[in-house]
Amino acid sequence: PAADDPICIPPASPTVRLPTPWPERCTLRGLLTHCADINSLPEREDLRALAAFCHRGHPMGSDHAEKLVALSETKSAALYGDYILREKRNWSDVLFDFDSIRYEDDGHDGDRAPLLTAEQLLAILPPILPRHFSIASSPSHDILAAGRQSLGLGLGKDVVGNSGFGLDLCVAIVEGKTIRGRPYEGLCSGYLSRLIPSKESEERTLASPPALRVWIRPGSFGRLPLEPSPGSHHFATPIMCIGAGTGVAPLRSLVLERDAVWQLRMGNGETGRRPNNIDAKGDVDADDILVFGCRKRASDFYYSDDWAALSSSPERHGSFRLLAAFSRDQRHKLYVQRVVREADGGRLLARHILERKGAIYVAGGAKMAQCVRDELLEALSASLVGGEKDAKLLLRKMQREGKFSVEAWS
Repeated sequence: PAADDPICIPPASPTVRLPTPWPERCTLRGLLTHCADINSLPEREDLRALAAFCHRGHPMGSDHAEKLVALSETKSAALYGDYILREKRNWSDVLFDFDSIRYEDDGHDGDRAPLLTAEQLLAILPPILPRHFSIASSPSHDILAAGRQSLGLGLGKDVVGNSGFGLDLCVAIVEGKTIRGRPYEGLCSGYLSRLIPSKESEERTLASPPALRVWIRPGSFGRLPLEPSPGSHHFATPIMCIGAGTGVAPLRSLVLERDAVWQLRMGNGETGRRPNNIDAKGDVDADDILVFGCRKRASDFYYSDDWAALSSSPERHGSFRLLAAFSRDQRHKLYVQRVVREADGGRLLARHILERKGAIYVAGGAKMAQCVRDELLEALSASLVGGEKDAKLLLRKMQREGKFSVEAWS
């Protein structure tokens, strides 16, 4: 059928089970654009399934079938890695390279392979899965920044107005070229980068489809300490946020939320600046410590204006502290784990956890998160009588209490 002609997808049958609840009526263009993820990389078992549909009447049909079977075998993992993984060949690329799958001629029936029907293709095609991004903003902070002094008890008109509130995302665009020069692009990040923001003056109706469909789900940092310290303008529990790259997104929301809560307290009658606590060794007792890492300050220092504003705010007066690691701005690479290890003469981590009873939040790549956890264990092991055993017990206790949380991805 033509790409825009309606097609009917039969429900699951005893012979062919569809693992995905595809729409029963749609167009082929709509299905491949909005439902099936043809830009994903086929798994090895998918290649084996496609081998059965290589037409033997095609000049390369038999060779194509053998190659697809070979690519699917465990002993040929290196071959699969070279062809699919390193060169990032997706479903479209595979169907183009192995064109005997869709080849038809007038040969004898014995030379024909089974036709790859839409039903059979949909049995192996993966659906487009939702992408999860951490929210990089605080609605409370945005409302206060817009001049509203009270959040109220809900989302009434006097609180957020008719337009609701905005959400910020920090998304890295996935794009590049493979070793052999094949360009590639992330499906979701590429789509987001091409969206044209609508103007606030443009009216939207219920019939007009939204540019994005989003769902808000609970995140990893659900127990942010917001209680004030009795008799002072500080929080009872200081926090340390450690992140790299786009991992700064959820950490920014934590810092801004605490800043909004503090501003609300000041607006409810608590006056005066927060004193800049400095201990006998010269270490600054900041309420919020952000340890942020990226490659280059000039191009990757996300939300640098926000951090500068919080650092220089006379009301905050030293309650926010930034420690930065720009790994490519000097000869020797500098990462966040080294910054937290060496800060304050090596005392920062142990003092923050053991003396100040602070919370720690880590966000970013899985490798970075593991390195930070190792630094925590090493710093605590050196300060606790029981060494590494007590350090692990303490971290597990902090996790149960919500004072040590990690949001990491690979």
